[in-house]
Amino acid sequence: MLLDNVKIIEKQAIKLVGYSIQASLNDDIQARIVEKLREALVDRSAQIVNRIDDGMYLVQIYSEGEWTPDVAFTHIVAAEVQAFQDIPNGMITHIIPKGRFILFMHEGPESEIDATYDLINEWLKRNNFDDTRAFDMEHWINIQNLKEQHNIIHIYVPIK
Repeated sequence: MLLDNVKIIEKQAIKLVGYSIQASLNDDIQARIVEKLREALVDRSAQIVNRIDDGMYLVQIYSEGEWTPDVAFTHIVAAEVQAFQDIPNGMITHIIPKGRFILFMHEGPESEIDATYDLINEWLKRNNFDDTRAFDMEHWINIQNLKEQHNIIHIYVPIK
């Protein structure tokens, strides 16, 4: 993780088209759920109208209450679009509201991102930010590089 590149930013609303599923972290790890959703989105990406770029988002919407790796939460794997139009069958729409976020960057393979989240949670506590949150999101800028050491993933944590 690149802690020296942490920034507080404002983002406009983000319109997403893709897939959504409820699963725990342990279920995802065992069944490679997010990876399969990402592959399905790649396979059907040409069907998504008004796509902004080739990147993808992973939005993780957490359940209320104490989180453990066995608690199910919502995973959304989606592409950003300019407007919702001709949504492909089986896909969902979702809007990330306009707001303030702390932007962290993960450098390295996507498979090593858990260590970055551990550092993010430590950073939030150390800097007096509430480390409980309703959601966070990752922006996979170049999905072709997700297994590479030079891969960069933007991680957005909402703040008030």
